[in-house]
Amino acid sequence: MRRVVVLFVALMCGVSAMAEGDARWWITRLEATLGERYAMHIAVAMGSEEPLQGLFMVDGDDYYIRLGVMEVYGDGELRYEINNERKEVTIDRVDLESVDLLTNPTRAFSFVDEEFATELISSDSEGATLRLTPRDESLGIDSIELRLSRNQDSVLPSVVAYNYGGDGVSIALDAQPWSVEALPQWDKQAYRAYDIVSFL
Repeated sequence: MRRVVVLFVALMCGVSAMAEGDARWWITRLEATLGERYAMHIAVAMGSEEPLQGLFMVDGDDYYIRLGVMEVYGDGELRYEINNERKEVTIDRVDLESVDLLTNPTRAFSFVDEEFATELISSDSEGATLRLTPRDESLGIDSIELRLSRNQDSVLPSVVAYNYGGDGVSIALDAQPWSVEALPQWDKQAYRAYDIVSFL
């Protein structure tokens, strides 16, 4: 009986090691670690420009982004993009198909097999680098490179880099503890002095 148990444990260790060498294992752990509610500091770099610093928060289908002079509120249906420098609010529908963090952060780390071909570039005990290629060209993204950091069973994103036909956008991420009781919500009164542009 003891020999059977030893063989079973050895087999399970082999399966676990094999799983960790697979891109899907890393994606599954990432999604499990993030859950429905998370917050991250971000630094967005485009070409040689100085990175823009900001923050994004996700709670289910709702999100809030602050980046430079911009703020964005999303409620699962509508997106309110505020330019505080121009004192302008643009209202549009949330692009539910987008996996771009700055367009729809609720899906930024939702990489299902039907939508993406996933490739493990490298991995070690501290993390991994994945390449994700959309199966649907209409998404407008050639590929996404995702760098992940690992702490025991927790896996978090450290960099997500989008390749748009040769143009790149790289976003460095730093997970933050959830420090508010409720996600900031769109409040029309708070922006009553702003010009409103609606695409509804």
